Amino acid sequence: MSILKKRYGQAVSELEPFSIGAFEFTMTELIVHGEPTFKEYQSVGDFIQRSVKAAEWWFGDWLRYGEHRGWQEKLEQAVEMTGLSEKRLKNVRAVAAIDPSRRRGTVEFGLHAELTGMEPAEQTKWLDRIESHGWNRAELRNEIRAASRTKMIQGQAHLEGMYRVILADPPWLYGDRGATADGSLGKAERHYPGMRIDELCQLPVQAHALDNSVLFCWVTATMLYENPGPREVIEAWGFKPKTGHVWHKVLGNYGHYSHVVHEHLIVATRGSCLPDVPTPSPKSVTTIRRDGEHSEKPDEFRAMIQKQYTTGPYLELFGRKPVKGWSVFGNDPRLWAEQARPPIEVAEEDVPF
Repeated sequence: MSILKKRYGQAVSELEPFSIGAFEFTMTELIVHGEPTFKEYQSVGDFIQRSVKAAEWWFGDWLRYGEHRGWQEKLEQAVEMTGLSEKRLKNVRAVAAIDPSRRRGTVEFGLHAELTGMEPAEQTKWLDRIESHGWNRAELRNEIRAASRTKMIQGQAHLEGMYRVILADPPWLYGDRGATADGSLGKAERHYPGMRIDELCQLPVQAHALDNSVLFCWVTATMLYENPGPREVIEAWGFKPKTGHVWHKVLGNYGHYSHVVHEHLIVATRGSCLPDVPTPSPKSVTTIRRDGEHSEKPDEFRAMIQKQYTTGPYLELFGRKPVKGWSVFGNDPRLWAEQARPPIEVAEEDVPF
């Protein structure tokens, strides 16, 4: 724990020695004076272990307090002295947004990080389950994602029957996950539970597609070049990519290489399924200002599909609301078979602190 001082206009970080009984703590050493008893020795060891576990919470609360006082400029200077990455600091600060009344000393800080985007009651529920089952981080992620998928949107149809026209907006899983500064999960995943390519491939979409059918599949610019990626998903569902449309969203997101203002709608067929009304064919680029919820698509594209394909049945996968004339399926548990939930491997760099 650093004590920050100002010397000649420059910040200097040093740990002033302090003592607990016969034990003196410095920046790089624990000095023992005299001959402490075993009880004193054991007590200091317990203090050190507790300090290691508590330091993440202390640091997160320290960051949030500085922001609350409006010490942003001074805080940034202080943070520079820690030598921690910006991502790590944001994660710690976000986890510290969890109210102290809900924090559990028996639950690792990293497991709390998985709950930052939830409502307080949800956090409490999951913390109770973590304590009860003793989950590690990978197990917790798997359980949260599985639970999210089983939430049914009111008014949705169950996935039953066979369909000629399918519109899908898969919840692509991105690499930029983890807690963000506002206490939510990383980017796309703060809005919906994502699925990996292998999970999407295992969904039984082909079992509900007619021999002659068409699939319209939304794919983000980022995911288009993944390997394996959307093509493998489309083919696993029994379709072959043919062409596509581009949605110019006007408002976009800042990516690592460009300001992305477009998204792809891939057209794929199974068997023979040319449009019922081939002319006039829609233009391949459609400009509609982005609006509504994160990742929500304009109704104009659904209307375009129905103008081309006048005969259904129509199915929308990963939909958000009931639509007249369509069977809309979002996260109904009947679709998510156990084999579509392979274990999640957690990379070491995913740990926030």
